[in-house]
Amino acid sequence: MDIEDSLQSLPAGGSLPSDENSTPQVAYKRVSGSKNAAGRLQQEKAAASVPGCGLIYMKTQGCAHNQSDSEYMAGLLSSYGYNITHEWTDNVDLFLFNSCTVKGPSQDTFINGVEKARSQGKPVVVAGCVPQGAPSTKQLNGLSIVGTQQIHRVVEVVEETLKGNAVKLLGHRQRPSLDLPKVRKNPFIEIVPISTGCLNHCSYCKTKHARGDLGSYEPHAIINRVKSVTSKEGVTEVWLSSEDTGAYGRDIGSSLPELLRGIVEVLPAGVMLRVGMTNPPYILEHLQDVCKILRHPQVYAFLHVPVQAGSNAVLDAMRREYTVEDFETVVDTLYSNVPGCTVSTDIIVGFPTENDEDFQGTMQVVEKYKFPICNISKFYPRPGTLAAKMKPLDSKTIMGRSRHLSSVFNGYKDSFKHLLGTEQIIFVNGEVSADKKHCVGHNKNYVQVLVPLEEWYNGRCLRVEVTDYSRWSVKAKVLEVYPAGTAPGHDDSQSVRLVSNNKQQDATIADRQEAGSFAQTFETDEEADEEERGLSGCSMRSNRRSNCHHFHLNNWQSSSHTPLRQPLHRSQMFAQTNLLLVCPQ
Repeated sequence: MDIEDSLQSLPAGGSLPSDENSTPQVAYKRVSGSKNAAGRLQQEKAAASVPGCGLIYMKTQGCAHNQSDSEYMAGLLSSYGYNITHEWTDNVDLFLFNSCTVKGPSQDTFINGVEKARSQGKPVVVAGCVPQGAPSTKQLNGLSIVGTQQIHRVVEVVEETLKGNAVKLLGHRQRPSLDLPKVRKNPFIEIVPISTGCLNHCSYCKTKHARGDLGSYEPHAIINRVKSVTSKEGVTEVWLSSEDTGAYGRDIGSSLPELLRGIVEVLPAGVMLRVGMTNPPYILEHLQDVCKILRHPQVYAFLHVPVQAGSNAVLDAMRREYTVEDFETVVDTLYSNVPGCTVSTDIIVGFPTENDEDFQGTMQVVEKYKFPICNISKFYPRPGTLAAKMKPLDSKTIMGRSRHLSSVFNGYKDSFKHLLGTEQIIFVNGEVSADKKHCVGHNKNYVQVLVPLEEWYNGRCLRVEVTDYSRWSVKAKVLEVYPAGTAPGHDDSQSVRLVSNNKQQDATIADRQEAGSFAQTFETDEEADEEERGLSGCSMRSNRRSNCHHFHLNNWQSSSHTPLRQPLHRSQMFAQTNLLLVCPQ
């Protein structure tokens, strides 16, 4: 049964399709505006009544799945003639907020933005996990809502809202198609949601209320999407997004390894794949298969596995359905079978049942693995969850533990020192450093590598030499740039290389980009940015730095750990695993 699917204040005779699975019946009309100032002003005044005409402000909070939802909504709105902006201006005709419900501060930021927009008398549409999980939130009264599985109807909602109506579409009957148009935050990176919801029932989690139970997309739909955007739209990096990638396919008779094997078969040379977050319970049965795939030269040796607490008692109270030992099995297996693998994790500090001994268990896990990426969060009770009914710890205790853990984690300042002077193969895909002076690339193990800012590097593979390091990244100078659409080790024909950085030799990735791939950006809240900052760095375990990994292009599932006896010629180097670059056998 749907939470709500209604239209408020419809004009006489007005109607909308009653079934949220049906194709919207609203007649959309695209209008071309005048280029002169008078014509544009007239168009702005008519925006509330003319379909496809107006400026829409979008702000996105939260995870990669939410970002992908915003990109789809922006693509649909743009395809019908609306202009999208992330700058708050007086000219905005409608505000669209895509929210995150994971933490209280994230929701507060969202509500503050909504109230600011309403105070200006502008129409507001809200989307994401906050209105989906708690549609009766008083600050949302009278607003239009786009549910997490109703993003394909965003044009319909926007047009009715501009007419003065309030539309609420919150049904869960059908997942949006993966083939909808998109306006990407980064035109080189495609975020593909492989499923919605999860199989967990964590006592602190509000997202479950919004995303629901696991609903996996069919493998062929995901593979076709990856194949399409990488061959036609200039995408050079693919992120798989889910509330729990390890659980993928359990509801449709498939599995994550099956999906990943299908995806890597269609990846063009020069395109990299990043596997999204997985909880320990459902990845355990696939560990060896996942390790094989993470060794593939076109898959980042990186996995995000939340531990949340280093105490079995706390994990039980959280209803996490795994033990500390299960988590350590996952990490140990990854480190043993995927050379230089980067494992990131999440920790919640100050859960209501956490005592001093429990917290020390968490500290021991962090000190044991020295995670290069660790998102540390203080516990926030979310309304409607079991944990919200538990007696909370005092704020002073929570703050003290959070500061102590953060201090230890931030103390790992030499994680990348061993990379100084080494050569790395990196992939640059449209990311720019905070100082706006560097392109941000990643090597096979997802270490963040900063090189001088050159737009033509985007969508390309580079050979670099590391010249400096910091807590979160390394800096490097560029030695060679590979032609667009190529990378060493990605197929047998990648022997031709650029011998200089001559921009006239550039055949940029834009040659493969279609008009539908826009370079818009969306904001995320400051707290989310702070947490995701951890994705910018990683470290290699020094006791494995003397080993190298041989990729067999015709049998990439196999691996060996053979000490490198002699230096390789630079034309042989292709894959970074710990310190060393090795070539195909």
